[in-house]
Amino acid sequence: TIKPKIAKLRADLDLIHKCMNTSRTDPNWSTYCVEPPASFSSTGNQIPSGRMQGVEAPKDRSTAATTADTFAIGDMYLSGYTTKCGPQTITGWTNSLDIYYSTTAVADSTNTYVSTGSGTYTAPVNGYYNICAFLRFKKGGNAVDVTVYAGGSVVAGFGDAVDQDWRSTGTCIIRLLSAGNTVYIRNNSGGGSDCVEETAWRYGRLGVYMVGPTT
Repeated sequence: TIKPKIAKLRADLDLIHKCMNTSRTDPNWSTYCVEPPASFSSTGNQIPSGRMQGVEAPKDRSTAATTADTFAIGDMYLSGYTTKCGPQTITGWTNSLDIYYSTTAVADSTNTYVSTGSGTYTAPVNGYYNICAFLRFKKGGNAVDVTVYAGGSVVAGFGDAVDQDWRSTGTCIIRLLSAGNTVYIRNNSGGGSDCVEETAWRYGRLGVYMVGPTT
């Protein structure tokens, strides 16, 4: 659990305060003022424990060559000039990142989780994911309302009601996803001139990455 880690952090902060207020001539100085370990990362993911310089069990991934954890990253962007007007799922992306390391792998998976044609990211494993979606809306029309779907449900929305100018906006959220759940963006505006517009400056972007596995 996180409580022991918080307790250790508080204890370490207490030592720092004592060190700052203790003279080098004080017999307790060497107890309060402890040098940090030389390195907290290595290929073997060995983590010095601090004051005793001992080696604890791995706690997180420090290199991709360490099978201590799992992580997943997906990122895609709209490229070239394009418009997406009226109700539709935003498709036609370009893949930027599609990375997945399982708990038993030391190399990136060869599976595809970013589908540029359908505009979806598929979660490779159960966990909490940070989802960020951004788009640019074309001048004119009435309004553009966009929703973010994850696991078959609307989890966020953003849009633009200013039709006299171009506007770029977006949102980020954290959601619990199951393996196989998809994430995508949809334009819900009914008007044919209510358009998402991309100018090759990469306004349109969908990024998803795991912040914590649950299995």
